[in-house]
Amino acid sequence: METFVIFVNDKTHAMNQVLPLLEDATAAKWVLVGCPPRVTRHAGKWLTQRALNKFNDEWTATNLHDIGQLLKQRGDSVITRVAKASLLQMTQTLKSEFVAIRIIDARLRHQMQNLQALTQKQATEANTWVIPVGAIALGAAVSLAVD
Repeated sequence: METFVIFVNDKTHAMNQVLPLLEDATAAKWVLVGCPPRVTRHAGKWLTQRALNKFNDEWTATNLHDIGQLLKQRGDSVITRVAKASLLQMTQTLKSEFVAIRIIDARLRHQMQNLQALTQKQATEANTWVIPVGAIALGAAVSLAVD
């Protein structure tokens, strides 16, 4: 039985990534890893660690529910996890827990965001659209001086 590990941060994007894999009729074990969004620094200041863990668990349960139900209807085994540590550590833990796994990165890359690597060999993409704050400040100062 093949084991698929899917990292998810967007329900719709992940569903589009999973559906082509279901064309194969063989039974499989699926490990769905939810990658909830980070809480902002200002909101995180007022939340306890217990509340943050509860948010992460609820986000993962809500966003992976539809994918899990689809896989269970096929008769496949589904395990759900929450990514709490770094994704490299999570991948190493899953590799030691399951014998042979296929890692599928079904995370949606949002604008102005860099995604963490899942394995040692995966390179993180440099975000070319990030403008340094100094360049923005310089542009604002020049435009004010011209006016």
